[in-house]
Amino acid sequence: MWQSFVQWFADVIQWMYLLTGEIGLPNYGLAIIFMTILIKLVMFPLTQKQMHSMRAMQQLQPKLQYIQDKYKDNPQLMQAKMMELYKEHGVSPFSSCLPLLIQMPIFIAFYQSLLNFPFSVAEHASFLWIPNIGARDPYYILAVLAALTTYYQSKLSSVNPQDPTQKSMLYIMPLFMAWIAATLPAGLPLYWVTFNILGILQQLYVNRTNYLAADTGTGLQVEAEDIPREKPAHNNTATKEVKAQEPAARRDKGGKKSSGSTKYRKAGKKRR
Repeated sequence: MWQSFVQWFADVIQWMYLLTGEIGLPNYGLAIIFMTILIKLVMFPLTQKQMHSMRAMQQLQPKLQYIQDKYKDNPQLMQAKMMELYKEHGVSPFSSCLPLLIQMPIFIAFYQSLLNFPFSVAEHASFLWIPNIGARDPYYILAVLAALTTYYQSKLSSVNPQDPTQKSMLYIMPLFMAWIAATLPAGLPLYWVTFNILGILQQLYVNRTNYLAADTGTGLQVEAEDIPREKPAHNNTATKEVKAQEPAARRDKGGKKSSGSTKYRKAGKKRR
């Protein structure tokens, strides 16, 4: 069954190559790019849902951090509150795993189909600077592109960049993909780089269109009861200034000073 899946990949590459011939540009590298676009379109609903979920996870970070701080002494209650928050916003923390699991067999089948690929025309196996997409890239340009695109896409989709695990994976994965791209047939990193570029464009679109009105700086409107309130400091200096200004204000309103004091009554008696 697995061998049939690998053979199906080889047949699709040949079919895409015939398609490039129909448009007047017969080339196996271009055929792999077309095939990558086709795979991306097939996986689009799944990856779109994953990206929306990851974007929502980014926006929920302030609330998640608040829950973690508030219930840090009660891990079970903390997990329950976090799951309630995920359910309320329709977010699954495991949604990012499924596209990766689907990608792995595709990646392996692609690799095996390219190992002894029967090119119809050997000259058409070259692509840009690559002499043969069935062999390694002699200049390691694809390895650099694989690392850069993997890093940028991981950075765009990172849920919590401050998390030590995610922070380390942000640098480990690009290096790992660069090593794979430098050691495997060039057609495979060409597929990976193309897939990453399409994923980056899709992630930028999702990030731009999927946001919540916010006061937190991250696109999330945090409820008032979720934020601990601080009592405003009492400004004694300002209070004293206001009290000092009150008699002057009353004199302005009243006009004349009162003549009912003892001093003014004595002066009146003498004049009589």
